[in-house]
Amino acid sequence: MAKYYVQSKNISFTVGANDAEGAALWAMHRIIDEKICDFEEANILRELDELLEDSAELTHEPIDGCPQAVPFEPMLEGLAEFDETILISEIGLGRDDAGAFQTEEIFRQWRQLMQAVDRMFDRLG
Repeated sequence: MAKYYVQSKNISFTVGANDAEGAALWAMHRIIDEKICDFEEANILRELDELLEDSAELTHEPIDGCPQAVPFEPMLEGLAEFDETILISEIGLGRDDAGAFQTEEIFRQWRQLMQAVDRMFDRLG
């Protein structure tokens, strides 16, 4: 696995990946996943507050697992962190010696990967 420098708008970090496109996909996942975690944490805290307020009406229904679809709002927040292009370099930040990828295309590939993972988890039960 090679080390790649990823930069787009305010995003800049290094990742290990098999190739430059994989580094761009990993960057996309890392940023959007962070937004989704923040979103889900806020939802859990809000639900707990509501439960505490309505504690007299608690039911013992099972809590659903992770949502099958990626929440739209945090996904867009994560996407907004990127510029139109994601620069990938093996030398350093701000370069594109390993590739320059259109954010829209990387986002499309990321969504396809997430949908495939979702289907796999559905089949596993």
